[in-house]
Amino acid sequence: MIGVGEGSDAMTDLFAAPAGGGAFVRLTFTRSEERLPRLSPEGTAVVFVRREGGAENPRWTLVVLDLLTTAERRAPLPPGTDPPLRTGWARDRSAVVLAGSYFTLAPGQDSLIPVSPAQQAAADSATREQLGDPPAAMIGECAAGELCITAANGDTSRLDPGDTGAIRWGGDSLGYFTARGFEVRPLAGGASRRPDWSGKPAALRHLTHHPGRTAR
Repeated sequence: MIGVGEGSDAMTDLFAAPAGGGAFVRLTFTRSEERLPRLSPEGTAVVFVRREGGAENPRWTLVVLDLLTTAERRAPLPPGTDPPLRTGWARDRSAVVLAGSYFTLAPGQDSLIPVSPAQQAAADSATREQLGDPPAAMIGECAAGELCITAANGDTSRLDPGDTGAIRWGGDSLGYFTARGFEVRPLAGGASRRPDWSGKPAALRHLTHHPGRTAR
């Protein structure tokens, strides 16, 4: 599991911990704000956005961090784009970012490419939290602003008003922040569980999860 947090220096960086519980480690050490991490389908890379410059003139960069080599690929967002809202991964393993418009960073590229109108629906799906394996529902916002789970048939269920940061947790569960901490709830019903993490950074948010390799 990877998330955004604040270290003892109050700077925003990425932190990682075993999904079932354990100690956090710091992944990045920058003097810039970082947001919106999303692990790749293989779990070997994470895409996120980094902001430099002041609030009046922010400069956003899409970053792909290789978790095996710690190498980064960086591609600045075009000047004048809106602040990034979501990131994700396309089926061809391109990194995707929504910042007013959709942009992709394909393997081997060093600059962002605008997504064509014909491909925007696929880009939107790539940046959404889809639940189930294969996906059968999607996390989104209800009309009143609460988090909702919308099934493929259109049925919608609301999470509690105070729940935030809902994400896909493997193929069979949903994870989200509650007033009591972070909970993982099985989609098929049953008791929720709370990972026991140590060294948790302050203001932990924007979590992304990968279930790891499946035993054979």
